[in-house]
Formats: sequence, C-alpha cells, structure tokens
Amino acid sequence: MAKSDPTLAQIAAQFTHHDIEKSSGGYLIINRRTSNPVARLRPIPDTDRFELFYWSNVKGRWTTFGNMGRMKLMLTSAHEIVENDPMFRVPRTR
Repeated sequence: MAKSDPTLAQIAAQFTHHDIEKSSGGYLIINRRTSNPVARLRPIPDTDRFELFYWSNVKGRWTTFGNMGRMKLMLTSAHEIVENDPMFRVPRTR
C-alpha cells in the first residue's frame, strides 16, 4: 500500500482545476487540458509555506517566481498567482 502524502493532498485540494504530481522534492502543477506542467511548488521545511517556480524557456529550467528572489508563499497565495499571472500560461518548450 502506498504511503499517503498529506502535502500532495493539500495542494490538490487548492488546485482543483489542475493535476498534481510529486517531482524531485517538489510538486508539479499540471494543466489538465494539455498535460503540460505550468508551475512547480516546493515546500519550505518546518513551515506551511511554499516556493513557487515557473518554467523559463530562456534558462531551460524551473526558476523562482518573483523579483525579490525566493518568496515564501502560503498555498492560497501561490494558487492565486498561478491562476492569474499570464506567466503561468506560457507553454514550456523542450
């Protein structure tokens, strides 16, 4: 029997219009229509906060969201940003 992941369940409960997948110490937020990852969340240890990443086609990797470096976001804030910021609708190129 697979061990339950409370963080995955918490993220899935917030991002109801997306699929969530565990990935290398973080979680991918996946567009259900296209099956493309649109964002990545990494839990910040010993807090209820997350670091939000977007895919940078320029850098070819996930990059921290925000002008001031690492942001410690509540899950509701991360959800609001992913839903409303056009940056998270840019298709990822491989």
